[in-house]
This record gives sequence, structure tokens and C-alpha cells, in this order.
Amino acid sequence: MDYQFFRDTGSTPFAKCEVTAFGDWLTHDVGEDKHIIDTLLALVDSLQQLKQKEAEFVGKDYRLQLNQYEVEIAALFVGFADEDALPEGTEFEDPLLEGCGLDDFHHLILAWQDFISEQ
Repeated sequence: MDYQFFRDTGSTPFAKCEVTAFGDWLTHDVGEDKHIIDTLLALVDSLQQLKQKEAEFVGKDYRLQLNQYEVEIAALFVGFADEDALPEGTEFEDPLLEGCGLDDFHHLILAWQDFISEQ
């Protein structure tokens, strides 16, 4: 997976990824939170070592479904529990759902960890 990391003028880290949702997720759900990064790396390690078959990680804006082969990312609906809760006249859209291989995801998280540590 291709990606780019950069900082804005206020030193806030941003990610732009080939899989668009992962860039937004890194920027907004992960940011510079080293605890989240450590948790994700532990989940990946557990999956790679076959200690568990699947895992889920729920953030502020996205939910990750991880298994031994791939990671799927889905946007959460903020403020609406289900389609019936949407205001009248609002069309229901499927959540953003994208994915990548577990190894690509692992490399992405390690690269993000290195990037935010460079400051």
C-alpha cells in the first residue's frame, strides 16, 4: 500500500494512503496516541502468531476488523444508531468499507509510529 505522511504548519501529523480510509483513520482516530499504536501492534502480532483468529478495534470514526490475512476498515455512523434514526428525507448510504492485507497494515502502523516519533 502506498502512503505519505506529513505535518501541517501546527505540527499535526496527517496521513494520505492509497486506501483512503486508512489515511483518514490514522490522522483522526490514531493521531499521536502511542497507546493505540501499541495496542494495534499487539493485535497484529497476536494474529500473525496464530494466537487468535480475528480481532476488532473500534475508534472514534472507524471500526477495524482484523484476521490472520486482512484488515477491513469501515466508517462508523456518528450520532445515528441505525437507518431508522436518520432524519426524514436523508438517504441512507452504506458505510465506507475498504481493506488491505495484514502485512501491509503492519508496515503502515510501523511507518506511522516511526513518523510520529521523529518530532
